[in-house]
Amino acid sequence: MPDTDTAPYEVLFEDQSHGYPNPLPTPNDLDGSEVLLNDSASIRLAKVQEEFVMKFGVHVDPIEAHNMLCMTKSTMVPIPKVYAIYQRPKGQKVITYILMQYVPGETLMNLWGSLDQARKTAIARTLRTYFDQLRQLPHPGYFGNIMGGPPLDDMFSATVGASEVVKTSFATEEEFIDAIVRIYSFETGERTAHKLRYYQHVLSTHLRGNDAPVFTHNDFQRKNILVQPDGTLVIIDWEFASWYPTYWEYATATFANAGWYDDWHDYVRITFGRIPKPVPLAIKHEARDVGLK
Repeated sequence: MPDTDTAPYEVLFEDQSHGYPNPLPTPNDLDGSEVLLNDSASIRLAKVQEEFVMKFGVHVDPIEAHNMLCMTKSTMVPIPKVYAIYQRPKGQKVITYILMQYVPGETLMNLWGSLDQARKTAIARTLRTYFDQLRQLPHPGYFGNIMGGPPLDDMFSATVGASEVVKTSFATEEEFIDAIVRIYSFETGERTAHKLRYYQHVLSTHLRGNDAPVFTHNDFQRKNILVQPDGTLVIIDWEFASWYPTYWEYATATFANAGWYDDWHDYVRITFGRIPKPVPLAIKHEARDVGLK
Protein backbone atom coordinates (compact mmCIF):
# COMPACT_ATOMS: atom_id res chain seq x y z
CA MET A 1 0.00 0.00 0.00
CA PRO A 2 1.10 3.62 -0.41
CA ASP A 3 3.38 5.06 2.22
CA THR A 4 1.45 6.75 5.02
CA ASP A 5 4.40 8.28 6.84
CA THR A 6 3.81 11.89 7.96
CA ALA A 7 7.46 12.75 8.55
CA PRO A 8 8.68 16.13 7.25
CA TYR A 9 9.48 16.28 3.55
CA GLU A 10 11.53 18.63 1.38
CA VAL A 11 10.09 20.43 -1.65
CA LEU A 12 12.62 20.21 -4.48
CA PHE A 13 10.32 21.76 -7.07
CA GLU A 14 6.81 23.16 -7.19
CA ASP A 15 5.04 24.59 -10.21
CA GLN A 16 3.84 28.01 -9.08
CA SER A 17 1.81 28.51 -12.26
CA HIS A 18 -0.32 25.40 -12.11
CA GLY A 19 -3.50 27.41 -11.51
CA TYR A 20 -5.04 24.68 -9.39
CA PRO A 21 -7.51 26.21 -6.89
CA ASN A 22 -6.53 23.92 -4.01
CA PRO A 23 -3.10 23.15 -2.53
CA LEU A 24 -1.16 20.55 -4.47
CA PRO A 25 -1.15 17.05 -2.94
CA THR A 26 1.94 16.21 -0.89
CA PRO A 27 3.40 12.93 0.41
CA ASN A 28 1.34 13.39 3.57
CA ASP A 29 -1.84 13.18 1.49
CA LEU A 30 -1.15 9.54 0.65
CA ASP A 31 -3.36 7.73 3.13
CA GLY A 32 -3.48 4.25 1.62
CA SER A 33 -6.86 4.67 -0.07
CA GLU A 34 -5.48 5.75 -3.46
CA VAL A 35 -5.96 3.67 -6.58
CA LEU A 36 -2.61 2.04 -7.30
CA LEU A 37 -1.76 2.13 -10.99
CA ASN A 38 1.54 0.34 -10.32
CA ASP A 39 2.87 -1.24 -7.16
CA SER A 40 6.32 -2.73 -6.75
CA ALA A 41 8.78 -2.91 -3.90
CA SER A 42 10.75 0.14 -5.03
CA ILE A 43 8.46 2.14 -7.35
CA ARG A 44 4.79 2.90 -6.81
CA LEU A 45 2.32 4.90 -8.85
CA ALA A 46 -0.86 6.07 -7.13
CA LYS A 47 -3.73 8.15 -8.43
CA VAL A 48 -4.41 11.10 -6.11
CA GLN A 49 -7.73 12.87 -6.39
CA GLU A 50 -8.90 12.93 -10.02
CA GLU A 51 -6.20 15.09 -11.58
CA PHE A 52 -2.91 13.75 -10.23
CA VAL A 53 -0.59 10.79 -10.11
CA MET A 54 2.12 10.40 -7.48
CA LYS A 55 5.15 8.30 -8.46
CA PHE A 56 7.31 7.45 -5.47
CA GLY A 57 9.82 5.03 -4.07
CA VAL A 58 13.47 4.45 -3.29
CA HIS A 59 14.26 3.88 -6.96
CA VAL A 60 12.49 7.02 -8.14
CA ASP A 61 14.95 9.81 -8.89
CA PRO A 62 14.27 13.56 -9.22
CA ILE A 63 16.09 13.56 -12.56
CA GLU A 64 13.10 11.80 -14.14
CA ALA A 65 10.95 14.82 -13.34
CA HIS A 66 13.66 17.20 -14.53
CA ASN A 67 13.80 15.30 -17.82
CA MET A 68 10.06 15.86 -18.18
CA LEU A 69 10.30 19.52 -17.26
CA CYS A 70 13.00 19.96 -19.88
CA MET A 71 10.85 18.30 -22.54
CA THR A 72 7.86 20.46 -21.66
CA LYS A 73 9.97 23.61 -21.90
CA SER A 74 11.87 22.74 -25.07
CA THR A 75 9.50 20.63 -27.20
CA MET A 76 5.86 20.11 -28.09
CA VAL A 77 6.04 16.39 -27.34
CA PRO A 78 2.95 15.42 -25.30
CA ILE A 79 4.03 14.19 -21.85
CA PRO A 80 2.41 14.38 -18.40
CA LYS A 81 2.85 17.74 -16.69
CA VAL A 82 5.05 17.74 -13.58
CA TYR A 83 3.63 19.71 -10.65
CA ALA A 84 6.04 18.99 -7.80
CA ILE A 85 9.03 16.99 -6.61
CA TYR A 86 9.31 15.99 -2.96
CA GLN A 87 11.83 14.00 -0.93
CA ARG A 88 12.10 12.71 2.59
CA PRO A 89 14.36 10.28 4.41
CA LYS A 90 13.15 6.88 5.53
CA GLY A 91 15.74 5.09 7.61
CA GLN A 92 18.95 4.96 5.60
CA LYS A 93 17.13 5.61 2.34
CA VAL A 94 15.53 8.57 0.61
CA ILE A 95 12.04 8.42 -0.89
CA THR A 96 11.42 10.65 -3.92
CA TYR A 97 7.86 11.68 -4.83
CA ILE A 98 6.96 13.07 -8.26
CA LEU A 99 3.53 14.65 -8.51
CA MET A 100 2.34 14.77 -12.09
CA GLN A 101 -0.73 15.05 -14.27
CA TYR A 102 -3.01 12.05 -14.54
CA VAL A 103 -3.36 11.18 -18.23
CA PRO A 104 -6.36 9.00 -19.11
CA GLY A 105 -5.91 6.46 -21.84
CA GLU A 106 -4.75 2.97 -22.77
CA THR A 107 -1.20 1.88 -23.40
CA LEU A 108 -0.29 1.20 -26.99
CA MET A 109 0.70 -2.28 -25.83
CA ASN A 110 -2.88 -3.03 -24.84
CA LEU A 111 -4.35 -1.56 -28.02
CA TRP A 112 -1.86 -2.82 -30.60
CA GLY A 113 -3.59 -6.09 -31.46
CA SER A 114 -6.85 -4.29 -32.28
CA LEU A 115 -5.33 -1.75 -34.69
CA ASP A 116 -5.25 -2.08 -38.46
CA GLN A 117 -2.21 -1.36 -40.61
CA ALA A 118 -3.31 2.18 -41.52
CA ARG A 119 -3.76 3.16 -37.86
CA LYS A 120 -0.42 1.61 -36.86
CA THR A 121 1.34 3.51 -39.64
CA ALA A 122 -0.29 6.78 -38.62
CA ILE A 123 0.81 6.23 -35.02
CA ALA A 124 4.39 5.50 -36.08
CA ARG A 125 4.50 8.63 -38.22
CA THR A 126 3.17 10.76 -35.36
CA LEU A 127 5.78 9.31 -33.02
CA ARG A 128 8.43 10.14 -35.58
CA THR A 129 7.50 13.84 -35.34
CA TYR A 130 8.03 13.56 -31.57
CA PHE A 131 11.49 12.03 -31.88
CA ASP A 132 12.46 14.48 -34.60
CA GLN A 133 11.89 17.20 -32.00
CA LEU A 134 14.14 15.44 -29.50
CA ARG A 135 16.89 15.17 -32.08
CA GLN A 136 16.75 18.87 -32.83
CA LEU A 137 17.47 19.91 -29.24
CA PRO A 138 20.87 21.65 -28.87
CA HIS A 139 23.20 19.17 -27.22
CA PRO A 140 25.43 20.02 -24.23
CA GLY A 141 28.62 18.64 -25.75
CA TYR A 142 28.74 15.36 -23.82
CA PHE A 143 27.11 11.92 -23.64
CA GLY A 144 25.30 11.63 -20.32
CA ASN A 145 22.29 12.76 -18.32
CA ILE A 146 20.94 16.32 -18.27
CA MET A 147 22.73 17.04 -14.99
CA GLY A 148 26.14 16.19 -16.46
CA GLY A 149 26.40 12.75 -14.90
CA PRO A 150 26.61 9.31 -16.56
CA PRO A 151 23.92 8.16 -19.00
CA LEU A 152 20.85 6.81 -17.22
CA ASP A 153 21.04 3.19 -18.27
CA ASP A 154 21.58 0.11 -16.12
CA MET A 155 24.56 -0.70 -18.32
CA PHE A 156 26.39 2.29 -16.83
CA SER A 157 25.21 2.00 -13.24
CA ALA A 158 23.92 -1.40 -12.13
CA THR A 159 26.39 -3.84 -13.68
CA VAL A 160 29.51 -5.40 -12.22
CA GLY A 161 32.38 -2.95 -12.34
CA ALA A 162 30.34 -0.06 -13.73
CA SER A 163 31.17 2.18 -10.78
CA GLU A 164 34.86 1.63 -11.50
CA VAL A 165 34.49 2.67 -15.13
CA VAL A 166 31.80 5.33 -15.19
CA LYS A 167 32.24 8.36 -12.94
CA THR A 168 30.65 11.11 -15.03
CA SER A 169 29.48 11.89 -18.56
CA PHE A 170 31.56 11.07 -21.66
CA ALA A 171 33.12 13.83 -23.73
CA THR A 172 33.33 11.78 -26.94
CA GLU A 173 31.83 8.72 -28.60
CA GLU A 174 35.20 7.04 -28.24
CA GLU A 175 34.99 7.36 -24.44
CA PHE A 176 31.39 6.14 -24.52
CA ILE A 177 32.29 3.01 -26.52
CA ASP A 178 35.39 2.33 -24.44
CA ALA A 179 33.25 2.33 -21.29
CA ILE A 180 30.90 -0.28 -22.81
CA VAL A 181 33.81 -2.54 -23.64
CA ARG A 182 35.41 -2.14 -20.20
CA ILE A 183 32.12 -2.85 -18.42
CA TYR A 184 31.75 -5.97 -20.54
CA SER A 185 35.21 -7.09 -19.43
CA PHE A 186 34.29 -6.65 -15.76
CA GLU A 187 31.04 -8.53 -16.25
CA THR A 188 32.41 -11.55 -18.11
CA GLY A 189 36.02 -11.85 -17.01
CA GLU A 190 38.52 -14.15 -18.67
CA ARG A 191 35.94 -16.55 -20.07
CA THR A 192 35.21 -14.21 -22.99
CA ALA A 193 38.62 -12.59 -23.38
CA HIS A 194 38.62 -13.54 -27.07
CA LYS A 195 35.34 -11.74 -27.63
CA LEU A 196 36.55 -8.72 -25.67
CA ARG A 197 39.56 -8.41 -27.95
CA TYR A 198 37.22 -8.49 -30.93
CA TYR A 199 35.04 -5.74 -29.46
CA GLN A 200 38.06 -3.59 -28.66
CA HIS A 201 39.22 -3.87 -32.25
CA VAL A 202 35.87 -3.45 -34.03
CA LEU A 203 33.49 -1.33 -31.98
CA SER A 204 35.59 1.82 -31.93
CA THR A 205 35.38 1.85 -35.73
CA HIS A 206 31.88 0.52 -36.44
CA LEU A 207 29.78 1.46 -33.39
CA ARG A 208 29.51 5.10 -34.32
CA GLY A 209 26.91 7.80 -34.76
CA ASN A 210 27.82 11.25 -36.03
CA ASP A 211 29.92 12.22 -32.97
CA ALA A 212 27.12 14.47 -31.63
CA PRO A 213 24.76 13.32 -28.86
CA VAL A 214 20.98 13.45 -29.28
CA PHE A 215 18.39 13.47 -26.54
CA THR A 216 17.09 9.92 -26.17
CA HIS A 217 14.11 8.54 -24.26
CA ASN A 218 15.98 5.24 -23.89
CA ASP A 219 12.93 3.13 -22.96
CA PHE A 220 10.81 3.36 -26.09
CA GLN A 221 8.24 0.60 -25.73
CA ARG A 222 4.51 0.36 -26.36
CA LYS A 223 3.87 0.16 -22.62
CA ASN A 224 5.31 3.68 -22.33
CA ILE A 225 3.00 5.21 -24.93
CA LEU A 226 -0.49 6.22 -23.80
CA VAL A 227 -3.27 6.66 -26.34
CA GLN A 228 -5.78 9.19 -25.03
CA PRO A 229 -9.48 9.00 -25.90
CA ASP A 230 -9.01 11.72 -28.53
CA GLY A 231 -6.14 9.79 -30.12
CA THR A 232 -3.29 11.92 -28.74
CA LEU A 233 -0.15 9.90 -28.09
CA VAL A 234 1.57 10.66 -24.77
CA ILE A 235 5.04 9.36 -23.92
CA ILE A 236 5.64 8.43 -20.28
CA ASP A 237 8.47 7.04 -18.13
CA TRP A 238 11.41 9.36 -18.77
CA GLU A 239 13.67 8.01 -16.01
CA PHE A 240 16.33 6.68 -18.41
CA ALA A 241 16.44 9.64 -20.79
CA SER A 242 19.91 11.03 -21.54
CA TRP A 243 22.16 12.33 -24.29
CA TYR A 244 23.23 9.34 -26.39
CA PRO A 245 24.68 8.56 -29.82
CA THR A 246 22.24 8.85 -32.73
CA TYR A 247 21.71 5.09 -33.05
CA TRP A 248 20.96 4.39 -29.37
CA GLU A 249 17.19 4.97 -29.44
CA TYR A 250 16.71 2.58 -32.34
CA ALA A 251 19.00 -0.03 -30.77
CA THR A 252 17.26 0.00 -27.39
CA ALA A 253 13.78 0.04 -28.96
CA THR A 254 14.67 -3.00 -31.05
CA PHE A 255 16.27 -4.77 -28.10
CA ALA A 256 13.18 -4.10 -25.97
CA ASN A 257 11.05 -5.90 -28.58
CA ALA A 258 11.97 -9.16 -26.90
CA GLY A 259 10.57 -12.19 -28.63
CA TRP A 260 9.47 -10.35 -31.79
CA TYR A 261 6.00 -11.82 -31.39
CA ASP A 262 4.27 -9.40 -33.73
CA ASP A 263 4.89 -6.61 -36.24
CA TRP A 264 5.96 -3.83 -33.83
CA HIS A 265 9.52 -3.80 -35.22
CA ASP A 266 8.19 -2.73 -38.63
CA TYR A 267 6.71 0.41 -37.08
CA VAL A 268 9.77 1.12 -34.93
CA ARG A 269 11.58 1.43 -38.24
CA ILE A 270 9.02 3.96 -39.48
CA THR A 271 9.27 5.93 -36.24
CA PHE A 272 13.04 6.35 -36.49
CA GLY A 273 13.37 6.64 -40.25
CA ARG A 274 16.49 5.26 -41.89
CA ILE A 275 17.76 2.19 -40.09
CA PRO A 276 21.19 2.85 -38.57
CA LYS A 277 24.14 0.51 -39.08
CA PRO A 278 23.30 -2.99 -37.84
CA VAL A 279 26.44 -3.26 -35.68
CA PRO A 280 25.03 -1.28 -32.71
CA LEU A 281 22.44 -4.00 -32.14
CA ALA A 282 25.16 -6.57 -31.46
CA ILE A 283 26.22 -4.97 -28.20
CA LYS A 284 22.62 -4.88 -26.94
CA HIS A 285 22.22 -8.58 -27.67
CA GLU A 286 25.47 -9.23 -25.81
CA ALA A 287 24.12 -7.08 -23.00
CA ARG A 288 21.13 -9.37 -22.71
CA ASP A 289 23.34 -12.47 -22.63
CA VAL A 290 25.59 -11.22 -19.83
CA GLY A 291 23.01 -9.30 -17.83
CA LEU A 292 24.00 -5.77 -18.78
CA LYS A 293 20.40 -4.79 -19.58
